[in-house]
Amino acid sequence: MIQFLRTALIIAAITLLPRLASATDIQKVVSPAGIEIWLIEDHTVPVVSLSFGWQGGTAMDPKGKEGVAMLASGLMDEGAGDITSAAFQQKIADLGLDYGFDASADSFTGSLRTLTANSQAAADLLALALTKPRFDEEPVERMRRQFLIAIDGESRDPDAAAYRALESRLLGNHPYARSNYGTKESMSALTPDDLRQFMKDRLTRDQLFVAAAGDINAADLGQLVDRAFAGLPEKGVADNVPEAKATDAGSLSVLTRNVPQATVIFAQPGIKRSDKDFFAVYLMNYVLGGGGFSSRLMTEIREKRGLSYGVNTDLVTMDHVGFLSGRYETPNAKVKETLELLRTEWQRMAEKGPTPKELDDARTYLLGYYPRNLTTTSKAAETLLGIQMDHLGIDYMERRRKEINAVTLDDVKRVAKALLNDKALTIIVAGKPEGLEGAVPVQ
Repeated sequence: MIQFLRTALIIAAITLLPRLASATDIQKVVSPAGIEIWLIEDHTVPVVSLSFGWQGGTAMDPKGKEGVAMLASGLMDEGAGDITSAAFQQKIADLGLDYGFDASADSFTGSLRTLTANSQAAADLLALALTKPRFDEEPVERMRRQFLIAIDGESRDPDAAAYRALESRLLGNHPYARSNYGTKESMSALTPDDLRQFMKDRLTRDQLFVAAAGDINAADLGQLVDRAFAGLPEKGVADNVPEAKATDAGSLSVLTRNVPQATVIFAQPGIKRSDKDFFAVYLMNYVLGGGGFSSRLMTEIREKRGLSYGVNTDLVTMDHVGFLSGRYETPNAKVKETLELLRTEWQRMAEKGPTPKELDDARTYLLGYYPRNLTTTSKAAETLLGIQMDHLGIDYMERRRKEINAVTLDDVKRVAKALLNDKALTIIVAGKPEGLEGAVPVQ
């Protein structure tokens, strides 16, 4: 029976591809208890997906209790009420649920996908986890050990260690610059009472966002969502994370690691998602380094010279800061050469911007890839949740195409000139690079 239900969910996900790819009819639903939900309704197959989240993530973890949001996220399927950890996970399997939680710097999120016939039982199980978590000693200690291993891994892995060093130099002592897992000391000290306080303070209705897609109508969805979330505390601690400022001072640092391939991580100040020039900057970044094999950095560093398997840049937009970052790997002896190429392309984009063809190609991609976010109920619900939590408006899917098409070549050249500066780059090299005069060692 369990295998049948899992197979049915997989078939349902595949079957939904044609319908949801074109579905942009988003309904705003308000439950009887007053909870707002965004819904894409589709009755092709009997599957319902919920995505939900709370504003404020690991950056809100109290001093000395860093890692509490992450530890809580790992324990949401480890028993609730009178149901033990093993029994809770057996219920998830028996109902054929896809169910999970995650914590990021800005949010605490969860997802639930279920056959329509099992939706009420699934909502009851979710409600129990949110309102009566057990936090028994065995699962708490088991999850704690896993996260302590992750903390140790961050210090050993060149990529992770380089990112930690980059964030520290870029953002200073801001909460964004710390690990989502906290420190060994803070993770080791967390108690079940700390976890219960986290739930009480943070998983509250005033910070809740909910999205749904699939085989359910508005009236039934309102009842289902109340079944899952109406028992949460009404109000909690609002997002109290201060605004961050990414430094534009620029620096070059080396994190010594005995590896044949150095990891190079770099960043400079960017913009937030709410910036009116977001799409102009996004298109510029696609041409510079975000467009895979079509990007300038990939062409210069990999295609023409074979100095790296790949290089990419990303427009990072967080609730309280934005920055443009990127990474690549290269032999230690080639780090200096690649950095010179990176700076050259950075400034060439700042001075001249993209060509008309580069902008057209970037625009075509940006318009074309988005429907993939709607190819299953789970992806559609997750996309709706992201739009909600970024405060983009329920008409965003319709408005997005117009906003992208409205970006001109002059717009992109203007934002490139205003934003990009190779001297503002904070660069961390993890490895044993050769010939980097003036580089500062990471302690």
